[in-house]
Amino acid sequence: MIKKIILSITLLTLVSSSSFILAYFYFQKDNLPLKSVVSIKKDEKKELPLLQYGILKLSKKEFIVEKPIKIEKIISQDSTNNTYVLLFTYLSQGKKISGALNLQIDENKPNKPAILMLRGWAPLESYYSGMGTKNVASVFAQNGYLTLAPDFLGYGESDPEPSNTWEARFIKVVNVIDLLKTIQKFPELDFSQLENFPIKTVKIDQERIALWGHSNGGQIAVSTLEVLCSNLPTTLWAPVLAPFPYSILYFTDENQDEGKEARAYLALFEKDYNVFDFSITQNLDRLQGPLQIQHGTNDDSALVTWSEEFLQKIDLENDRRQAINASQSATSSTQLQEIEVDFYKYAGANHNLQPNWNQAVERDLEFFAKNLK
Repeated sequence: MIKKIILSITLLTLVSSSSFILAYFYFQKDNLPLKSVVSIKKDEKKELPLLQYGILKLSKKEFIVEKPIKIEKIISQDSTNNTYVLLFTYLSQGKKISGALNLQIDENKPNKPAILMLRGWAPLESYYSGMGTKNVASVFAQNGYLTLAPDFLGYGESDPEPSNTWEARFIKVVNVIDLLKTIQKFPELDFSQLENFPIKTVKIDQERIALWGHSNGGQIAVSTLEVLCSNLPTTLWAPVLAPFPYSILYFTDENQDEGKEARAYLALFEKDYNVFDFSITQNLDRLQGPLQIQHGTNDDSALVTWSEEFLQKIDLENDRRQAINASQSATSSTQLQEIEVDFYKYAGANHNLQPNWNQAVERDLEFFAKNLK
């Protein structure tokens, strides 16, 4: 009996020792003790998908376009000045985006300078392709420019926008860059599928492309310029140039809850992300000119002080560039170009620059004639 008890105790001891030894060598794999293995699971980094939309991140992104713009149909025609508005579509990150194209037919000028026109906020329930840009686009077309105004995802005949509110906002810059890359790679537009259309093709002059932005479209335009470090001539009407995310919070007091939910949503965003990554005012070292900004003093949708403060920051950036240039040889290839910007302020004008609309359009035409030679 005593021998059996001793044998049982011995077997139990061997089993316990073996289990300990096996566990020890298991957790010694890759030289990681048990404590480290547990801590790795605890400290795993949170996935942050919106980081890809930061201005510097996008500047390193390879934008690949594989198909040209497709002309879908005629929206309207003005026979008095031989201009057309057409629906076009293009692909951005695999999704279809529609938009309005304005064009005056001139068979003697097969090559056209192009202006990408970026609208601000628009109500989805009453939206149509070209809303927010059509009136200015019509004048531009009559003066020889081809205009392209994307609807953006979720609008017109575009695919749905992302369900994440932040992504739906940030991806607009990507959509604009994809449109720009598309017309740069495929400058010839094909109208042959349109029955009885007076011309078969028009070629966009790749050396003469510009941007126009109104309201939040102005912020999108500046973001695009900063991502690309581009010197595309750009005009901005009543732009939203306040730092992100204040540019969003400003409008939330009109909500029924006076912005309570929006502030909570923003707090969650700021917990994970650095807002400077997405702010145009924090990336002015990437901004080029020329720019033209026009703003009214009675604008209660985008404050004129936002443009004035933005200009002050541009002045500081230009001072920084001057100091760098002064410290280098005059013949140095790294001389920095200052940001060239013109600013026009209209006393009493509203968000659409009324009653100075005609003057603002004329100034845009002068700006493009000068910078799209």
